[in-house]
Amino acid sequence: MSTTPPNDDDLMLATAQFLVQALDLTDRAEDIAADLSPMKRDANAAISSIQLDTSIGLAGFLVYTYILNRVGGEGKTGQELFDSGLETLQLAASRNTPGPRPVAHAATDDHGFILATAPGTWRALMGHTPTSNIEAQPDDALTTANTEQIREEAASQLFDLLRQANAQATTWLNALQAASRQAHEDGTDPMIAFTDAETELALFLLDEDSVGALLRTMNLMVATAQEQAAEAMGADDPEATWPTA
Repeated sequence: MSTTPPNDDDLMLATAQFLVQALDLTDRAEDIAADLSPMKRDANAAISSIQLDTSIGLAGFLVYTYILNRVGGEGKTGQELFDSGLETLQLAASRNTPGPRPVAHAATDDHGFILATAPGTWRALMGHTPTSNIEAQPDDALTTANTEQIREEAASQLFDLLRQANAQATTWLNALQAASRQAHEDGTDPMIAFTDAETELALFLLDEDSVGALLRTMNLMVATAQEQAAEAMGADDPEATWPTA
């Protein structure tokens, strides 16, 4: 078993060649390799992300690459990680639990590969659900009179949660910027790998079903508020319009 650190360029090229074959791409493997964004690197495994133009439009994917004959820090070979990773993803898909869905996998003498995507993207690619536009539509209006109490309570809770989420986002951004500055000062690799929690969050955000209702709510609230403000401001001037600059 080898313990020599892998060459990142070779690893990305092998990953790109897998993508070309798995998805029947017409792009050169070298060009695909340049578009891969590293998310995590271990001695015997790597996770990369990439956006590809698919039948449902631009979609995000994760690629797990394993060096089969290499032993990692936990004493497991890349082959063991590949086998357990594939089993975990397939089990999650069969049980419809949260997490990425496997799209394709393959193995060579040296490497194992798993291509995965968010559940919503996977369902759309499989033709199980149509893709939809989350932008607020003209006919969407907050007019359900019999649910006024539900709307009041939900809006209040959503307000509190959004303030908390924004505070957490500020904390994360500050920590990320501090880590980037530290890496620059130390002269180390400027790429900051995702932690496990960050990878889970990224997958959650990649899934259009995860925050679809939230985005639609925000779009609807903003559109409705702007419309009402425009009507109020233009009450004395029928030709008045909402400012665009």
